[in-house]
Order: sequence, then structure tokens, then C-alpha cells
Amino acid sequence: MCPSTAASCVRYSSMRSGATSKRASLATWVTCAVVRAAALELGLSGMADECTKPRYLGALMAKNELAIGIDLGGTNMSVGLVDRRGRVVARSKKKTKAQEGRDVVIDRLIVAMEAACEAGNVKLADIRTLGIGAPGPVDSERGVVITAGNLGWKNVPLGEILRKRLGIPVTVDNDANVAAWGEATVGAGEGCQSLLAVWVGTGVGAGIVMDGKIWRGDLFTAGEFGHVIMYSNGQPGSRKVEEFCSRTGIVRSLRTLAGLNPESLFHKVLARHEADGKAGPIGSSSIAECYNANDPLVRDVVDSSAELLGIGIANWITMASMRTVILGGGITEALGKPYADRVEESIRRHVFPSAIAPKVSVRMTKLKDDAGVLGAAMLAWDALG
Repeated sequence: MCPSTAASCVRYSSMRSGATSKRASLATWVTCAVVRAAALELGLSGMADECTKPRYLGALMAKNELAIGIDLGGTNMSVGLVDRRGRVVARSKKKTKAQEGRDVVIDRLIVAMEAACEAGNVKLADIRTLGIGAPGPVDSERGVVITAGNLGWKNVPLGEILRKRLGIPVTVDNDANVAAWGEATVGAGEGCQSLLAVWVGTGVGAGIVMDGKIWRGDLFTAGEFGHVIMYSNGQPGSRKVEEFCSRTGIVRSLRTLAGLNPESLFHKVLARHEADGKAGPIGSSSIAECYNANDPLVRDVVDSSAELLGIGIANWITMASMRTVILGGGITEALGKPYADRVEESIRRHVFPSAIAPKVSVRMTKLKDDAGVLGAAMLAWDALG
């Protein structure tokens, strides 16, 4: 329904029953966005504000099916209520508190789901299905987290545990896989049958979609891109993509070189950071600040990491003949297009045969932080049928 049509309904409703009832009745059968647009068209700003409040959202959602999508990380868990069209209608976020053990984390998942449902004014019992993206290798057929170092988990039957507690279907997969699925279904890769989505943040991970399905491999470890070895020499831990291309690896290189470059902006950022005893790890935004200010040290390190990442992706394209690459994660989003362009240039120079280079499409993430939540929910919808 377009706003003008809705506006006509508002006029008709107002002649019949007055402002209060027209808000409630309309909000139960057209979307909040349409009601708001119609109200603004009529100059009813008060109604526009009212129709987006939870009580009207709840009335609206009562006639729609909702799934829950969860992005479970070692530090935070993000939860969203998602409809079949891939729209997040309510959300919540909680600390994972992985150090307190598996049972505490699972209890907190339930609390976070309840908080999202409360925000959307719906009952947890009314949710149709649940999807979760968890770190590390996941046996998606059995819903078992095989190993997740940042959670301290090994062979945790997360799907079975939550099915018993909630009484609804539960789908569990690797976090990078579900994020890739989010981009493939409602994000930057929508319409693509095959793609590689690479997430560059604290580490480096990837999700692979082939022929319209997540490709997990026989051992459920496909996409562990950060652990691909780039060099044959050196210590085992210092040869991988993640060691060169992740935020952790970039900061490590910058710390090593900063002492030799006391005039660099990063040297000043590092000194300021270390002077603050409460500061956590140096973030992607600090790297981007120096990069955008044309600090030669940071430019050199970041551009080198982009070059290596491009080589790794080019190797994958050469093997899998894949056209579409999506870049996401904290480093990618903070550094933006200049970084993505560097990666793309490297891919085009190293892919084989060179004739396919112009056909490769490198795109920035569209969903950003919502990729995991949306991908988990859309995967759950797919499993439900």
C-alpha cells in the first residue's frame, strides 16, 4: 500500500471513529512505515510518532511470522527478530560472559531473546524458528559447535539444547557462513548463486556460497580463510593470512615499526593509547584515522596487508572460478573504499587466467553488523521451508 492510499484510509477512518482508534486499527494491517508516511502526508506528526511505538508494532507483528537470528561471539551476542523478507523488526544485545561457562552463556542467550521479543512486543512462544551463527567449526547437520576457542566450547550440542528449552526448530552454523548467507540473500550478494564473503576484523574469516547453498565441506571447516598459509618459511603462527591481514596482525606490525618511526602519527596514537591504562586493543578506527591522514607507516602496512589479502582471494577465485567477492568486517568498514580498492587491484593482478579479471566483482558489505543476525534468521527460514 502506498502512503497516498493509506492516507485516504486515514481520512475515511477519521470520519468514522476519531484519531485514537484510527491509529490502532490501521497499525494492525499495514506496515508502520506506511502508516507513518501516510500520517506525515496528512500533517499528523503525533500519529506518525505513535504508530512506531511498541504496542502498535506488536499488533502489526501478531499477523506476521517472525524468526530469531543470533550472532554469537566471544564478547557479545546480538539478537534480532526477523521476518521472512529479511527485515529486522526488533533487536537486543548482551555481553556473552564466556568466562562464566557454557550454561551461563546459554542462559544469557535466552535472556537476550526475551529482551528482543519484549522490544518487539511479541512473545518468545510465538517465534517460529531460530538460527544461530557460532564461532569456529560447526556440524550444521547436528547443530553441534565442534570447537570455539573464544567461548571455551568443544562439541557442544547447542541446537539440541535450545530446541529442548524453546520447543522450536533451531539451525546452527558457523558465524562467517551465516553472515555470507545474509549477504547472499538480502545483502550485497543478493541474486548471486555463488560468492566468497571475507570478513577482516580481529581475525580473518570467510563464508562460501556455491550454487545457491552454503558450502561447508565434508569436515565443516570450509572458509577458514585466515588460517591459509601464505609463506613456507617462518614459524607456523607467523605465516597465515590472519597474521598479516587482520586488525591484530596489522597492529602487531605497526607496533614493531613504530619505534623506528617516531614522527609517525601512529607512534603518537600508540603513546596516547598506552598512557591510558584502561584502554583495550587499538581499534580499526584508530588505524583508519592514521591511514586517512596519509601516515606513511600506516599506509605501507595496510596497503601491504591488502595486497596479501588480494593474493589469497585471487587464489580462491582461480581454484573455484567464482565471480563475486564481498568484503566486510571492522577493518574493511573502517578503512572503506580505498582499502577495498587496494584489495580489488591485487585480486585482478593475481587471478588466473588474467582474462577473467575484469569479470570479478568486488563489493563492500551491505548488511555490516547485521549480516550475522540476518543470515542466521534467513538460514532458519530456509530450513523451515
